[in-house]
Amino acid sequence: MTPPDPCGVLRARARAAIVVIVLVFTVAAGVGAPAASAERTASTTTTTPKKWDARLKPIADKVAELRKLDFEHPVVAEFLDDARFEKQVTIDKEKLSKQDKADAERAQAQLRAVGLIGADVDLVDAVGSLQSSGVLAYYEPKTKKITVKGTNLDDVSTRVTVAHELTHALQDQHFDLRKIERAAEKKHGSTALRTIAEGDAVRIEQAYAHTLSDADQQAYESKSAATGNQAQDEIAAKGVPDVLSVVFQAPYVLGQPMLDSVIANDQTAGVDALFRHPPTADAVFVTPSTLLDHRKFQTVPTPKLRAGEKRSGDPDTFGSLSLFQVLSSRLDNETALDAADAWDGDAMVTLTQADRTCLRATFAGKGTKGTPTITDALDRWAAQMPPGVATVKGTATRVTLTACDPGASVTAIPNKPFASLVYLATRDGLFAELVKSGASTQQATCTADTLVRDPAFAPVIDAAGENPNAEPDAELVTQIRERLREIVGQCR
Repeated sequence: MTPPDPCGVLRARARAAIVVIVLVFTVAAGVGAPAASAERTASTTTTTPKKWDARLKPIADKVAELRKLDFEHPVVAEFLDDARFEKQVTIDKEKLSKQDKADAERAQAQLRAVGLIGADVDLVDAVGSLQSSGVLAYYEPKTKKITVKGTNLDDVSTRVTVAHELTHALQDQHFDLRKIERAAEKKHGSTALRTIAEGDAVRIEQAYAHTLSDADQQAYESKSAATGNQAQDEIAAKGVPDVLSVVFQAPYVLGQPMLDSVIANDQTAGVDALFRHPPTADAVFVTPSTLLDHRKFQTVPTPKLRAGEKRSGDPDTFGSLSLFQVLSSRLDNETALDAADAWDGDAMVTLTQADRTCLRATFAGKGTKGTPTITDALDRWAAQMPPGVATVKGTATRVTLTACDPGASVTAIPNKPFASLVYLATRDGLFAELVKSGASTQQATCTADTLVRDPAFAPVIDAAGENPNAEPDAELVTQIRERLREIVGQCR
């Protein structure tokens, strides 16, 4: 399932938790250690400037150096006061096309069908709140223009954000973001491509931040944490479900560990290759080992409609990430991750059944145990849903989920989506650090999977879900460091 794509400073909360966890534990084990954006659509193409805006040039020079790519030409910049900027990033519902409205209604029904949002959630309003919360700058691939909130770059957070957006401009000049996005859409690969692009921009953004003075770095970290929490509070006050915030944070949070793993194998050239030939399955960033192992996923036929059913929209994919998010909303993270790791392909169709909108997805699992693993998890999840909402039918090689919009009878999810994202991203972050330290893909997979599933690690994930900026208890850190050393030895 592919939602709209607003971007904001919310990702800072998840990243803070993951950085704390990964650094605290991997460094001690001797196995290595290691801003806001939004894309818009405009109606015109901006004329390419002959020289850089003096405010942008120092940042652009540093971005080019860090990314190891040269800008082919300067990027036009527009600096707007707060009022004009906010108007630019706000969705005008009156200007949405019929197709946009139909797509939003279908996505809203899909999310209700799998129990992620309630009946009173307006997806367009929620996306609008996410899209405008804490945004400091954005780059438009269509106009080739970066728009900045404010009249200068005195604020350190804005400078770091501009580094993020200039990375997108650099990607665009070398790989043509609009072209590869159109190709990705045809193959249901938009989420994977977005994660590659955002993961790349996040790693350069962070590298740029590390070039700043100590005072600027401290100011940036403090403001990022405060702004991220403030933005989260603001959208929560507007009734935006946590699960939607997590959906939009995922490409930023999961993209970087995936790319770190690739760079450990093939330096920056490996990242460039991903832009030239983007993978389509989101499993490459949910389970990064699949990317390093060049795993080929199965092609699954689109589920068939039954008598009295009518298709709504084009066939799509459910995806490994959505499978994890749906399952972890009502089951434990370990079960959800087992199923997501077992994912080997799927196909989905949205349909109308009587007066209800439903989705039907057929999944294939890896090897002989993959499909049974997914089937068992879906059965357990369906049992937690309102009666008659979800049915699961499986064979040894395929399992099909049919879930229908329950309307007002949808029940609230019992688990915290943010904690589940931290759980997944921590596993992937540990995997990346282990690969960077020289571990084989198999050793890194074994160690990272074992540690996050170890009961001793659960309090760390729980604490990070509550307060991403808090370091784990010192005594707990000591215990887990010892456990990590044991796990590393066992996996060797």
